[in-house]
Amino acid sequence: MTTTELETKIEALQAALQEKNQEKNAYQGQIDTLKKQLSDLNKPKLTMLQFDELTGFIEEGIESFDFDDADNYDLSFHIDYDNRVAIECMSFQNADQLARDICDRVYEMFGEAKEDTNQENQD
Repeated sequence: MTTTELETKIEALQAALQEKNQEKNAYQGQIDTLKKQLSDLNKPKLTMLQFDELTGFIEEGIESFDFDDADNYDLSFHIDYDNRVAIECMSFQNADQLARDICDRVYEMFGEAKEDTNQENQD
C-alpha cells in the first residue's frame, strides 16, 4: 500500500469511528431519557404552581429557623498566637430541628390521602 492509500484508509476509519461515537451518544441520550421517565413514572405529579408553592413553604421554613441562636452550634475555642480567643471549630447541631421546621411548612401544603389497606388492590 502506498502512503496515500494508508492515509485515505485512516481518514475513512476515523470518520466511521466518529459516526459510531455520535450514534453511541444518541443512544446514551435516549437511555438517559428513558431512565428518567421510568424513575418519574410513580412519582406524584405537581404543577408548576404547586412547585412554586412548595418552594415558598421551604423558604418560609428556613427563614423561620433561628440561625442566630448560639445553642444551635457547638463551638471549640482556642487562643491565637497574639493571645486572642478565637473559634477553632464551629459545627451546626440542629439540622434535625431545621428539617422538622421545613417539613411542618411543607405538610401545610398537602392534605392527607387515605391509604388503601385492602391487599387485593395492592397489585
